[in-house]
Amino acid sequence: MRAFADVVVYGCFRLLWAVLHAVPSSVLRRSLEAVGHVAWLVDRRHRDIVAGNLRTAFPDLRDRERVRIERQAFANWGRIVAELVHFERVAARRGAGDPTIAALAAASEPLLARGRGLLVLTAHTGNFELLARLWGRATGVEIAVFHRAMHNRRIDEFVRRARGACSFRVLDRGVTVREALRILDRGGVFVVPLDQNQLPGRGIFVDLFGRPACTSTLLARLALASGAPVLPVFAVWQGGDTIAEIGATIETPSGAPTLRAGEKESMTRALTERYTREIERAVRAYPSQWNWAHRRWKTRPTAEGAAQSPVVRAEPCAAADALR
Repeated sequence: MRAFADVVVYGCFRLLWAVLHAVPSSVLRRSLEAVGHVAWLVDRRHRDIVAGNLRTAFPDLRDRERVRIERQAFANWGRIVAELVHFERVAARRGAGDPTIAALAAASEPLLARGRGLLVLTAHTGNFELLARLWGRATGVEIAVFHRAMHNRRIDEFVRRARGACSFRVLDRGVTVREALRILDRGGVFVVPLDQNQLPGRGIFVDLFGRPACTSTLLARLALASGAPVLPVFAVWQGGDTIAEIGATIETPSGAPTLRAGEKESMTRALTERYTREIERAVRAYPSQWNWAHRRWKTRPTAEGAAQSPVVRAEPCAAADALR
């Protein structure tokens, strides 16, 4: 019965996708942004999450500005869908000489030339999916990210094929981190969004907007294990286009493999805090473009002292063994 239901849902999904694809891109974007505004009016649950997160991050924000950001956060979802539906047209319009891709190449190629691969720190800002696809399509560089499989296997495969056509590879979260290290070893790019809440026992607490947020140590552990540099890259909208906000390279300390356990934990924390500051900087610069509907501060320390808790098991669960 579940399999049949999945087929029906997938059929409806493909039909809707075809209908949306037939709508001119500018019209579709305006229409789906309007749908987002309607969702802001009727979806009280997510509206409350967005408002609560904004109050946490910007307690001094005026109500009028907070409401404006709330509305924009909902409209962004519509814009993301519209741009992905028309990805081929977006890619063709921007062409091979796109300034954003040129900037990404200029920042990444010298780092990739070191032979250790490249780790990219990012967050769910702007149309992060679109930027990754444009980058992979234009350069052919292998770009990979961990991916949580969707419940509907057919829709999941549809998304994987679309990403794969742009050299954008996804790894299931159950895959060992050794595969991520192999990608880096052969000169690939591994992208880690570091702005998602972690379940209790799956991360460490570091400050984000002055409040402890449970954060994955995956990026720091990959950096220490591979020696790869970390390049902050955030997708942001500038007018009608998605561009890349590229930060300064965060170098990985040398000699990490020889560190003792306590030293490695301390370094992991320090790097995770450094990465989180980059995310906060990007969100402060573009507050209306972050996904405020995610419950970033949902996991709470058991006590005030837990904000300085030791490093615990990284995500995915196989990571700890792979990085020893």
